[in-house]
Amino acid sequence: MLPSLFYPRTLVEKIRLVRYILPVILVPIVVIYQLQVAFRLEQAYGHLVHYAAEIGFYSLVGPVVTWLTLIWVERKLAEKEALERQVRARTQQLASLTAVSPDAILSLDHKGRITSWNQGASRLFGYTAREIIGHEIDELLPDFANLEKKIRQGRTVQNLETSAMTSDGQLIRVDLTQTCLKDDPGEPPVSLLIIRDVTVRSERAAIVEEERSRIARDLHDSVAQTLYFLALKADMTRNLITSDPEQAVRNLKEIGNEARGAIRDVRRAIFGLKPLEWSEGGFVPALKQFVKDFAEQSGWRAVLDIPENGAKIPPRLEPTIFRLVQESLNNVAKHANARTVHVSLHHLDSPPGILLEVVDDGEGFEVESVRLGWGINQMKKRCMAAGGDLRIESSPTEGTRIRAEIPFKILDKRNG
Repeated sequence: MLPSLFYPRTLVEKIRLVRYILPVILVPIVVIYQLQVAFRLEQAYGHLVHYAAEIGFYSLVGPVVTWLTLIWVERKLAEKEALERQVRARTQQLASLTAVSPDAILSLDHKGRITSWNQGASRLFGYTAREIIGHEIDELLPDFANLEKKIRQGRTVQNLETSAMTSDGQLIRVDLTQTCLKDDPGEPPVSLLIIRDVTVRSERAAIVEEERSRIARDLHDSVAQTLYFLALKADMTRNLITSDPEQAVRNLKEIGNEARGAIRDVRRAIFGLKPLEWSEGGFVPALKQFVKDFAEQSGWRAVLDIPENGAKIPPRLEPTIFRLVQESLNNVAKHANARTVHVSLHHLDSPPGILLEVVDDGEGFEVESVRLGWGINQMKKRCMAAGGDLRIESSPTEGTRIRAEIPFKILDKRNG
């Protein structure tokens, strides 16, 4: 009580201070007036003048004090209203930014229950505000227990990459920032969470790492061995120039063919180092251009059946589709000796999803009798991780068909 009385901060505390100060000021004024002014007036001029002066004094002091007090209160109220208007304007601005933000923004009470939910959160997790408010946050963030420990310790959580569960049971990678809204001693903590979907970013990073590993293997297994073979062949041919010129010519032709093959491998490796970036809504054009450029580098014809608007792919599946196409084309370039490659991408109706097919007219092989390489196994794992299925159909001289079916949604794992 005393600190607020002597150091008022709010308007109520200031008015309370005035209420205590005014009597302390007015009482001495009235006493001095009665003892000094009124008493002397009565002695000098009689009761009539004394009463007239007393009526004038009391009728003047009260209204003047009241008038001054009301002016002061009016100014303070005007300042308070102006401040409240600023707060409301900033609150509305913040609410508008929160509503249109592409990131999920939600607040939690001290028990970890969701108390607010914006449109970005609905888009990310698939729940409406009515469905999710009041639920515990660990339904969305399986690793929230570790985050909660940091919150209780008063540590700031910023740009933490973790997993989140959507309404359809899909695990996605998210970037999470936590801010404590209440920091008063004794008050239960209230948190604001900002969550951003980084699944595509993580997938792209994984694609880059996989491609680097593939290029390193190709350069080691193919180009390096070819160059070593060419060096040995050149040394042998040098000795045959005088003793067996015809064999030397045949060797030189072979060296030329192998060198051109090594050049193609190096160009393909350089092409693989070029990053494929696409903005939102620009995946299909970027994929088409990638297939055309790959065909040009490899020396075969590409036939594309990818509708611009017909194959609307969820952003989380775009890196998976790209990686499947990329690895399929790499296999065609290395093994198929094809002239034409067909790449098609279409919708599936039941269940809703995407059908990807990569078909070449190359040499083909017996699927059962060939050990599948690292690239094909990675394709199968990536397709399975997206909830899909990948099949390979091939036979000698009949070419190869790679067929991947990927649903848009994965069945809710929590419901079995």
